[in-house]
Amino acid sequence: MRTLHTAPLLRLTLNDEPPPGRTIPSDEPPPGRVTPGDGPPPGRAVPADDEPLSGRRAQVSAGSQPDRSTLGDGGPLSAGPAPGDGGPLSGWAVLVDGDRIEAVGPVGELTQAYPTVRVRRWPGTLGPALVHDGPLPPAPTPRERVHALLRSGVGAVLAAHLTDPAVRAAAARNDVAVLDAARPPALTVGGRADLAVFAADGRCLATVVAGRLVHRRA
Repeated sequence: MRTLHTAPLLRLTLNDEPPPGRTIPSDEPPPGRVTPGDGPPPGRAVPADDEPLSGRRAQVSAGSQPDRSTLGDGGPLSAGPAPGDGGPLSGWAVLVDGDRIEAVGPVGELTQAYPTVRVRRWPGTLGPALVHDGPLPPAPTPRERVHALLRSGVGAVLAAHLTDPAVRAAAARNDVAVLDAARPPALTVGGRADLAVFAADGRCLATVVAGRLVHRRA
């Protein structure tokens, strides 16, 4: 089922530090911090032209389904101004189909093109999920250690910090991506649907991993 995720603001990339307050305590040295990053888990195919959305297009037309083969073929995302690195966009949305991002663009265009799509409207700022580049936070069980990350907007961890087989298995059960190295994330047409929503004070309001809602703040 397709789901359209929208919020007052949409951030396409995370090139700097994460939202304020996005640190995760750890009792293991070195101290961990949440930093932006991106990448598929081992064994997942990613389109060869995987690039930031600032150079892609999600083609939609009112009342019709876009040709999936044309998504992400370059150019602006819509007929409006092409997004750059100037900050979050207002009135945009991310269309998710299964575990992949199918389109990104103005919410009005996407809802017209997909009139029966399920819409999730979030407060705050919607953007790529984070990558945790330090040891996982302490908790009584591997499952709780992974869920502490999900509650903080994390969608991926570094393989170097998953040496415990039980913790790695818990990450796999929750579809958390495992990366060899961190890199800045971007919402990419055809890429894995790892999203996070943050309030102005840095609290994580929702986390979507591989298209699945895994955390929502009450």
